[in-house]
Amino acid sequence: MTLTLDAAARKQILDFVRPLSVGIDGATNFGFVERRLKISEDFFERGRGTGDTAAANSDRLFLLCVFAALPTARRITRDGRESLLLRSLHIPLEEISSLSSSLSRLESSPKTPEEMIVHDAMLLESVGAYGVTQILVAGSRERMTLAEMAREIEEKMAAARFLTEAGRRLAADRVAFATLFARKLVEEIAEFETAPASG
Repeated sequence: MTLTLDAAARKQILDFVRPLSVGIDGATNFGFVERRLKISEDFFERGRGTGDTAAANSDRLFLLCVFAALPTARRITRDGRESLLLRSLHIPLEEISSLSSSLSRLESSPKTPEEMIVHDAMLLESVGAYGVTQILVAGSRERMTLAEMAREIEEKMAAARFLTEAGRRLAADRVAFATLFARKLVEEIAEFETAPASG
């Protein structure tokens, strides 16, 4: 069965998710949902007809991307508001069950083309200049030293594993930039920060 969502259904889902996507820390908001959705749709178009995500369904991708933005506690349960909304839109129970399974393994072990696309869209936020900025802001808030921030940047870039061809192509330059930034930061720290005198 092919899942199809019309514009009205998509709008209703977005309106439902909008107030629920605000993070406890105040840093996460609906802008994250919109950005990830835009990136996911771009990856979908790049892989259309060919490549490792050619079999992806755009409406299934939309659902996964939107609901992945919700806090884990708000993920889909049988009698929850999320499930009631989806059923009211006449989305089959097997699709709702499949969406729930996809959400549970999205970050750790994505399997379907839609899961791989959303995984890479989320991961793209953590690399490049955008990712570096997030690490620096969080590091300042946590009172990390510049050296600690540089190490975290380089470690995150080394650990980034994109699963789609589109993701790997788009991320390559960003990962390289962030890695170079971290290494240059370490070099300049050595120039400007002197060790305390001994004795």
